[in-house]
Amino acid sequence: MALDHEELVELHDKAFQANDITRERASEDLVFYWLTQWDDDILSESQNAYRGEFNILRKAGRQIMSDLEQNPVQVDFEPKDETREDSAELLDGLYRSEDNNNSSIEAYEVAKQEAVVCGAGAWILHTEYDSMRATNNKQVIRRKAINEANNVVFWDPNAKALDKSDATYVSVLTPYSEDGYKALVKELTGEAEDEIQPDNFKFPEHSYTFPWLTGGGKIFYVANFYHRVKTKEVRLTLTDPFGDESEVWENDLKEREDEMLEAGYMITSSETIERWRVTKYIASGEKIINEATVAGQYLPVIPTFGEHAFVEGQEHWEGISKLAKDPQRLRNFVLSYIAEIGSRSPRPKPIFFPEQVQGHEEMYNETGIDNNLPYYLQNRKSIDGEDLPIGPVAVMPEQNIPQTLVALAGLTREAVEDVANPGVPQDIADPDVSGKAVLAMQSRLDMQSVVYQTHHKHAKRWDGVVYASMASEVFDVPRKAKLTLPDDTKKDVQTMESVIDEKTGEIVTKYDLTKAEFDVYSKIGPSYSSQKEQTIDKLQLLIVNLPPEDPVRKILQLKTLQLMDGVDFKDVRDYVKKQLIIMGVRTPETPEEEEFAEMIANQPDEPDAMMVAAQAEMVKGQADQMAAQTEMAKAQVDAQNEGMKRMIEQFKAMTDRFEAEIKAKTAGVNASKVGSDKVGVELDNAAKIIELKVPMTEMSDDDLFQQATM
Repeated sequence: MALDHEELVELHDKAFQANDITRERASEDLVFYWLTQWDDDILSESQNAYRGEFNILRKAGRQIMSDLEQNPVQVDFEPKDETREDSAELLDGLYRSEDNNNSSIEAYEVAKQEAVVCGAGAWILHTEYDSMRATNNKQVIRRKAINEANNVVFWDPNAKALDKSDATYVSVLTPYSEDGYKALVKELTGEAEDEIQPDNFKFPEHSYTFPWLTGGGKIFYVANFYHRVKTKEVRLTLTDPFGDESEVWENDLKEREDEMLEAGYMITSSETIERWRVTKYIASGEKIINEATVAGQYLPVIPTFGEHAFVEGQEHWEGISKLAKDPQRLRNFVLSYIAEIGSRSPRPKPIFFPEQVQGHEEMYNETGIDNNLPYYLQNRKSIDGEDLPIGPVAVMPEQNIPQTLVALAGLTREAVEDVANPGVPQDIADPDVSGKAVLAMQSRLDMQSVVYQTHHKHAKRWDGVVYASMASEVFDVPRKAKLTLPDDTKKDVQTMESVIDEKTGEIVTKYDLTKAEFDVYSKIGPSYSSQKEQTIDKLQLLIVNLPPEDPVRKILQLKTLQLMDGVDFKDVRDYVKKQLIIMGVRTPETPEEEEFAEMIANQPDEPDAMMVAAQAEMVKGQADQMAAQTEMAKAQVDAQNEGMKRMIEQFKAMTDRFEAEIKAKTAGVNASKVGSDKVGVELDNAAKIIELKVPMTEMSDDDLFQQATM
């Protein structure tokens, strides 16, 4: 049910009236801590001309803030359904990424600081597009700081929970100048406000009604009013042509109807569900300027408190300033009064009889830097000739500081530290201490800051609940998302990714927040860097105590290298991660590591050392045997070559003899023919003899050619 302007203003005024006294006192604490410690009614009647501030409250506030920084809150999402571990991984990674965003860091710092100072702080969650490009339609969840939350955030007075999870509305005010207000109206409505009629705004008739218009028309307060109502809405299940299902609220379908019809989606089922719907109104004292539905089922404003209690039905909160103001005022007064005594009291001066300095008065008139005479003259006798005393007859005394003031100066410091100082041991209060030293420091704290830590933990847990509710509606379509892992490394995933379940063979949707429910937990602990340093210390101690041959020693050494930081050290960490994956110590976390692990798994198994040694011995034996066979073959070849050499020499001798006989018989014609035939026959016989003794396969072509031509 939508609110009209009159109803909205009435709800706001009820919230304003509910805690106006607590809010006024806390507002004074803000002024006292940040601006001035004298401008109030307590010391208005003081006659001190000098009013100094000897601020030890600010130091105490810084120490508590440092303690909160050293012990950040970690938020963890546990899926109610064990099969939704991937969705919890997605939500954890998205939440860490947003925690590292600058706007979130600023929102946390402002809220914690104001909770420490005055007891109340807050930040707000909102959605925006992650890019200003026209084609971009991806929304992200951001945090925004609320400055002076004590003065501008007004909660449903019926809400009693510390995190305001039971509130049905909250109003957050933003001041605008006249030009700023006109620009806001034009941006939200498209209409220009030429004239603003102050009569259209609600003026305060009583002191407890909030002044919507102040400063003679110079400042306009605009409310961002969040209203939460329970409604019954229809949830539709749509199925695409491939059988994939998507769930859409009937009210939201109108915005995406054309898109889903073009994609071939069909409505397959519907159910009526009771759920909370949050509406944001932007309103001035004159009218409601804009109205829109907020993602999620919870009010997106996250409160964090300092000390918090209900007294006689009234909500009360305070920070360190509330109890430290009185001793801090007294310290300022005492030290200022002591300073004034010192500045106004006369200096010790010598007292002379007039006769002692008569005639030399000018020597005693000069003081300070003008008193540079090398000596002073003094009369020894009076005019009557009587002896005068040598030196001053007396000294003007200086004013003493009352011992009570001296004692109060020390007591006021102790009084402030008793209610504000967290008690950081000075011997280990070093920003560069190791993780082990940080734990030692925490164990020795007086725990003045524990209440701020605990209440900030509650705020972060509720922030996680609201974030999860908003994320289920923002990340409701497939898209790429960048996750931040616990060690601050990044991982890219595809939301609502359809994959085949290896066990069932069915198609399942991974990284789907629309159907997952979570239990949200928060815990306080040292920062990741402190934990890492502590882990390195422990690993180094274990490594020293392990023998060099122990395989665990190598694993611990690799793990130490993985945790170390340094310039140009990424390649070493990447190598170490791969080695740990090969050893089966590290589970692959990124697609690249999964691909590397699969490649290693598909490689053939390497034989063990005994098998490798046996194979080496076998190869060596085979090599020795081949060498022996080679030597034997070489000896046979040498023997054959020697026999051939002797046969060739015999053949050459026979040839020479045949040539001599032929020459002797060339004298007669008949003898020539007979000799020629005889030589041919003998040559043929010689060749056959050689062929029988030396197989042709063992002779080269060159040898055969040489024998044939001899």
